[in-house]
Amino acid sequence: MIHRPAKITVFGAGVWGSVIARHLASQGCNVTLWEFHDHLLREIEATGRHHPHIPNFRIPETITLTGDLHSAAENMEMAVLVISSKGMRPFAKQLGKELSGRQIALISATKGIEASSIKTMCEVVEEEIPHLAGKTMVFSGPSFALEVAHGVPTKIVLAGKDAAKTAEAAQVFDAPPLSMELSDDRTGVEWGGAVKNVLAIGCGILDGLGAGHNTKAALITQGINEIARLIIAAGGRQDTAYGLAGVGDFILTGTSDISRNRRLGEKLGKGKAVTQARGEINTVAEGADSAEAVWTLIQRKNLSAPMITAVWKVLREGAAPETMLKALGFKNGGKQP
Repeated sequence: MIHRPAKITVFGAGVWGSVIARHLASQGCNVTLWEFHDHLLREIEATGRHHPHIPNFRIPETITLTGDLHSAAENMEMAVLVISSKGMRPFAKQLGKELSGRQIALISATKGIEASSIKTMCEVVEEEIPHLAGKTMVFSGPSFALEVAHGVPTKIVLAGKDAAKTAEAAQVFDAPPLSMELSDDRTGVEWGGAVKNVLAIGCGILDGLGAGHNTKAALITQGINEIARLIIAAGGRQDTAYGLAGVGDFILTGTSDISRNRRLGEKLGKGKAVTQARGEINTVAEGADSAEAVWTLIQRKNLSAPMITAVWKVLREGAAPETMLKALGFKNGGKQP
């Protein structure tokens, strides 16, 4: 018998948050969808609950839409956080005040690392909500929200330190089109989701340069090794790097036109400045923010990560996009003399 929480609140009515909310509602859950930006809520409501960023996608009337944090958190038994990595700490601080020591199941669906502290999203949440220490979970893996919205079968990893609570929470999500895989390597899963986004920018840079599949295959091969290296350095396990949250998510994000991080890299590969490229994406590309924390870990642990280093140089030092080719060992920027 599946225990369904009396109330689940999804925090963040962007693309992924809205898709998760509708999925949970389709399983008979009582779902509230909270959003900070009033203009997004107004637009959703004005269009008959059709989401402006998801074609042919409507948020059911059974889902309560709100911008009020107090009402969203009231009587909540499960929270799913789909907040940007930059906004996670201030949000968690406010949510902690609303919880007032109340125990809930809390799941982060954000792929990112806090740059200033080099902490994962679950670690950030637990610092701000101490009574949930060791109890938060992460929802990750190769999963484009647009495909889930249209019923594409998708395998997700749910990782947490408490095996029983993780298994119980997974049951709530485990229904078509989602299939859930459990992990106790929360650290590895969170770092995998962050590092692959940085490397996906590198894949996009190659696309912008006009490099072919041969070149990208070389980057992906080297990138997989770097993901494993960083996950282990952060305290995660190697098998996580070679699973859904590492290799699986990297292949998806680095090779598809749907990927925001890959598209950002493609614009950089075509010679656009970082600020212009990010503005044209018009949505959050977490890899650009996670690059700071990933680079810091590389420096602290003295790791060899030439692909990530090349992406860092393009993003933060204004290096030419051909830096990616040089990092792969191609002389003369890969061009024939």
